[in-house]
Amino acid sequence: MRRSDFQANDKDLLNRIMDQAKVGQLALTDSEGYPRIVPLNYIYTNDRVYFHGAMDGEKFTLFKDMPKVSFSVDIPYSIIPSYWSAKDYACPASTFFQSVHMRGKGHLVESLKDKAMFLQLFMEKYQPEGGYKVVDEGNPLYRKGLEETMVFEIRPVQVDIKSKFGQNLSVTAREGLIQKLRERGEKIDLLTIDEIKRTIQGE
Repeated sequence: MRRSDFQANDKDLLNRIMDQAKVGQLALTDSEGYPRIVPLNYIYTNDRVYFHGAMDGEKFTLFKDMPKVSFSVDIPYSIIPSYWSAKDYACPASTFFQSVHMRGKGHLVESLKDKAMFLQLFMEKYQPEGGYKVVDEGNPLYRKGLEETMVFEIRPVQVDIKSKFGQNLSVTAREGLIQKLRERGEKIDLLTIDEIKRTIQGE
């Protein structure tokens, strides 16, 4: 049974997860009917996913011939040990996280101008400090690369967001987790505290 406690329907949260996550998992179906999972960098803009790759090979062929795809990202947060809430009993052990899963249809972006625009957005996400000339189809520096690179687009038809930060627990229990996370004090614990507080403030 799916836990409705952790399901979300919040566009701001969706955008935040998609912007923060660095690696996505693209799911295709190969010619023999097997699922094919491809980890890749991506950008999310205008409610669509974009990534780039070669203009040949299995990924290109599958994307072109069988354009129904799935795409997932996740952001792991703190591991919650069982002994924080139960002596000797393993079941309360958990991991907090955020995730997005999409089903959609794939399209190829073939315009050099559009390719340049999306690849520039890639650079802004993965190299925000700069140190390069803006990707432009009119710049001879990029012309050949743009001609030899394919940009892939996923247009989602279904989006599921999951955000797990103890929403199934009472506010008192979540406040207790915040205290234990603060005592452990790892960097990820401080980020987890912020997310647990969001769940409390939203009630």
